[in-house]
Amino acid sequence: MLPTLHLQKDNALPLYWQIYWQLREAILAGQLPAGTRLPASRNLAKTVKVARVTVTQAYEQLQAEGYVVSHVGAGTFVADDVGLAKRESNAAPFHPVLSTWGERALAAQGKTGQSTRLQIDFGFGRSFPHIFPYNIWRRLLARYLSVDDVMLSRYGSTAGFMPLRQALADYLGRLRGVPCKPEQVVIVNGAQQALDILARLLLSQEDEVLVETPGYAAAFDLFRTHGAKLVSLPVDEEGFPVERIPANSRARLVFVTPSNQFPSGGTMPLARRLALLQWARQRDALIIEDDYDGELRYDGRPLTALQGLDEDGRVVYLGTFSKVLFPALRLSYVVLPPALITPFTQAKALVDRGAPTLTQAAVSDFITERHFERHLRHLRHSYGQRRQVLVEAVKRYLPDLVCRSNTAAGLHVMLYLPPHMDEAEVVRRATAVGVGIYPGAPYHLEWPSPPSILLGFSGLTEVEIEEGIQRLATTLAK
Repeated sequence: MLPTLHLQKDNALPLYWQIYWQLREAILAGQLPAGTRLPASRNLAKTVKVARVTVTQAYEQLQAEGYVVSHVGAGTFVADDVGLAKRESNAAPFHPVLSTWGERALAAQGKTGQSTRLQIDFGFGRSFPHIFPYNIWRRLLARYLSVDDVMLSRYGSTAGFMPLRQALADYLGRLRGVPCKPEQVVIVNGAQQALDILARLLLSQEDEVLVETPGYAAAFDLFRTHGAKLVSLPVDEEGFPVERIPANSRARLVFVTPSNQFPSGGTMPLARRLALLQWARQRDALIIEDDYDGELRYDGRPLTALQGLDEDGRVVYLGTFSKVLFPALRLSYVVLPPALITPFTQAKALVDRGAPTLTQAAVSDFITERHFERHLRHLRHSYGQRRQVLVEAVKRYLPDLVCRSNTAAGLHVMLYLPPHMDEAEVVRRATAVGVGIYPGAPYHLEWPSPPSILLGFSGLTEVEIEEGIQRLATTLAK
């Protein structure tokens, strides 16, 4: 017997698809056994109050997929072999047996976030929407969509759109002190993809990786997932303490953020940079330099990159557009030593055909036409003011909280709480008054970790920053 069909005229799903899905489910559930004759399309149309063509379309779709067969003069019947796919109502759901890598990935802590709706959210890594020149961006995208460009009709290079790689090589050499050829620049879908490929190429089970603590938790999770053993060094006001690398270290890979240590702030001075390069030379190690926000320095020109001091091809340089354009772009780049170009691009080709060419073309024009550098100047002015408002508000309303770095850079500030304060409780109290702050514990590898919080300022107005700190101070005083 045909089950009752429930059609919703205001549903976005077309009526014939609603009929198709309900009949299909009834067949697979065994409610319509093999050989069952379905009502004539005219009769079913009258029953459910739709046009006959609507039912005909549903029947045609069922027949095309093999659920029913139609015999001229006889009608439409449920196919004989559909019963083989009948669902068992008591069948246990499938549970995949994960690989070792899969188990590690499942155990990774992932991102922390707020589930409560917040009035003032100090989330970090966000962009302020009114700063980015979207009118220029739309025009650049339209430039390629308004013509029959052969570039869009085929797959692009795995290594990236060559004009963008050329533009980046020029920009990085002029403004970031990264001497490189376009062939060394590879475009990736976010810096995390570059780290994943490098880990696949360079890490074996139980290999040691030197990292900073606090540091980039997503990189920690990724290295661990590939079976690496993390050896962490607590950072100070000058970043990664090279002099504290254990004498018996077996590490062949180092992950650092020299320009603006993530997340506590601070810049690695020249002496430490040279010492790290010397250590890498002696131990035949590779350095990954994550320059995630090196352009965003507010008290002078951005410092040149560690890669610019490298004479041996021991530094891989990572850069991203997520912080300086907008996060949803998901476009980053890596500058590889010559010896890694072929292994990296071949490995990338196995997992990814390349970043979207249209987006790369627009970013390339954004850089070559100097919109990018003008935008950076605007960002430094706007974000520099926001950071100053945040720092002054913390000093005024939260004098017991300490920022260990005086470097005016980046998009967030890490504040250390007095030892007696409970980090999770501070976050909970802030959430209760509509203010989103973020715990520092996930970024520390030492245990117990010093209580700390992270406050981003790039997605808020100056008024919101001031009010948010006032609310936080009020709730902590209770």
